[in-house]
Amino acid sequence: MIAAVVQARMNSTRCPGKSLYPLAGIPLTEHIINRIKAVTDFDHIVLAIPNSSNEMPLVELAQRLNIMTARGSEEDVLERFLIAADQIKAQHIVRICGDNPLFDRQLMRLLIRSHLKENSDYTITCDSIPLGTGTEVVKVNALKRVADTATEVKYREHVTTWFHDNPTAITQSRVPAPIYLTNKHHRLTIDTKLDLALMEKIFNKFYTSTSPIPNLEKVIQFLDTHPDVAKINAAIPQKNWRS
Repeated sequence: MIAAVVQARMNSTRCPGKSLYPLAGIPLTEHIINRIKAVTDFDHIVLAIPNSSNEMPLVELAQRLNIMTARGSEEDVLERFLIAADQIKAQHIVRICGDNPLFDRQLMRLLIRSHLKENSDYTITCDSIPLGTGTEVVKVNALKRVADTATEVKYREHVTTWFHDNPTAITQSRVPAPIYLTNKHHRLTIDTKLDLALMEKIFNKFYTSTSPIPNLEKVIQFLDTHPDVAKINAAIPQKNWRS
């Protein structure tokens, strides 16, 4: 059984409330869920959120979209993922960050199929791709091993960092990304108000009621040919999630 698990929270440090920020009139997290549903490879979709009362708007969103929630520590995101896995008895998880409404669906399918075929502990792309367009696939038993041994905050907050720091301790698959993603350096994640400003322009252009899932290849082509738009958030330094 394979599940898509979206980590999200209302209490973002740099951009509070972004999980429900409207892009073309639709909440950010709803865009992410709809994009996952369009992939169709999953047995379940779970929204992994903190267990504080501030998160009730996300609980209500999940109920409206008919998906499950898993609630746990705000700081210990690894715990939330394992709670999600336990609730549905998942063997594999696709980790989707709640900051990324434009993850690449084609790459996600490639990762899932390689992961299951190779029976790997952890599967990612081997290519350099735009920030916010990738996902990761991980075996639940591998996450449990991390939970049993890792105590450092970075390993509990950033779910897959331990795999990057200990590559010889796991079986790992690396998958080539679609060509339209490779060696592109656009910033397609949401962590600041400038990121939101860029996403507003993208979704206002590419989202319609008849075509509600923006085509990432067309988005990248647009940014390649409109540097004035791409530069809106290009200078934002990315936080080092491995430190």
